[in-house]
Amino acid sequence: MRNTGNLRMRIAGHVGLLALVLMSIALATERVIYMDSAVQLFEMIQRGSFTIYDHRLPMVVTQTLPLLAIKLGMSLHTVVVAYAMSAPLLAYTAFLIIVYLLKDTHAGLLLLLPLLCMRHTFFHGISETFSLMVYAALLAALLRHSPKHHRSAILHICGTVLCTAACVFIHPVGMFFVVYLIGYHITIRGMHPRVPLMAGAATLAIAATANLLIPSGHNADYAITLSSIRHGITHIGQLEITQSFFSHLPSLYIYPVALYCLSAIWHIRQRQWWRLAYCVAFNICFVLMTVIVYQREGSAIGIERSWLPIVFFSGVPVACEILPKLRRPAQCAAAVLCTAATLASLCMTAGLASHYRQRIEQMEKIAEAGRAIGQRKLVADAETSDKIFEINSWATAFETMIVSSLHGPQHTVTLFVEENSIDADNPDYQETHAFLGAPWWRLWYYDVLRPEYFSLPEQPYQRLTFNGVTPVIGSLHPSSEEDSAPNPPMRPTP
Repeated sequence: MRNTGNLRMRIAGHVGLLALVLMSIALATERVIYMDSAVQLFEMIQRGSFTIYDHRLPMVVTQTLPLLAIKLGMSLHTVVVAYAMSAPLLAYTAFLIIVYLLKDTHAGLLLLLPLLCMRHTFFHGISETFSLMVYAALLAALLRHSPKHHRSAILHICGTVLCTAACVFIHPVGMFFVVYLIGYHITIRGMHPRVPLMAGAATLAIAATANLLIPSGHNADYAITLSSIRHGITHIGQLEITQSFFSHLPSLYIYPVALYCLSAIWHIRQRQWWRLAYCVAFNICFVLMTVIVYQREGSAIGIERSWLPIVFFSGVPVACEILPKLRRPAQCAAAVLCTAATLASLCMTAGLASHYRQRIEQMEKIAEAGRAIGQRKLVADAETSDKIFEINSWATAFETMIVSSLHGPQHTVTLFVEENSIDADNPDYQETHAFLGAPWWRLWYYDVLRPEYFSLPEQPYQRLTFNGVTPVIGSLHPSSEEDSAPNPPMRPTP
């Protein structure tokens, strides 16, 4: 009776994750050529090695495929596609391991949870939160699994240790995932001395200590202070992150709310008071911590990533406890609803691609304007950038280099966006053998460029402005009307 329900659950997992892989291929440039993803891809190409920031070592897993493409000398477009599909392939591989090796179909459905609340995050290809939820799903399945043979028991413990370490090191919020899964496992099985559970707890303690002791500039930006705690709690309703949550409640976060209600009703009906109390207390603590840590977060991607974990915490009881106990008709209905919700969410995510495609099309238009007059190093002020791009980014210089170089290294153009008006007299603009990257990074000299991917001429920067929708490239400091006149007419953008 249960086999039919499990089969349909597996089909739901296959459909959702394969759809994510295919969508990542179809929207590869939109997914990768934006902010961190673009910079890390650029650095991987230049270094020919992994690019790891803030000691987030598990990132090597999703960087392996694009790095292999780079080592094999494949085209830049192939490298971009390889990077775009790396994280979805990781999720699908984890699904196959959970469902067919660990024989836990319902734990495999945990991998569909991030798809329900993923919109702009899809276009942040290196998103550590998505990879974190993949490792957390694997850890949940391992904690539920009981190996029967000595050899498989050793592999099981090793897998538990690796998944726990991956959760903690991929992102600091991973510690919450591990604590939640261990605590929830204890509420189900009690404090019996099981080796995998103890291995996970020991790994958590060691990895969390190491992660806290190793200095990290990015993590330090989100350090908690007494003033941030006081301000977050006393102004919780006024913070942008909480207002964003409620504004997206009907269209996005209704999923975790519904799952929370479903699991609460189940626990009450089953009189599982300790489990209910644990889930409520943990999630309240997590929400408060999120508000306190990310209260200054204002970007769509940042806010979305901050709240993405709640769909996982709300879904664990439903996927691992409620679904397995449903009868066959109810399981079949749940599988259909799961598939429909996943595909609907992916469709809504794909609908946002136009915003990121507009950014890429504008870069191509600017690059063509520069190439038309032989000027491939451009600089624009923040006001100009705000006018031409629907969505801004601190990594525009790297993004324009990758977008323009998709047509070949001889087409490379870079656009540096000034952070403020003080940069207008930057002497680096006159450097002919270097280019500027992010505002807080200084010059990148030409000798780091791999000629098979990128190439820039020996020339200083020129100022980019816009005459309506037409790019205008002129002197950095126009002294006459002639200097600031528009370029000659250009070929239309294809």
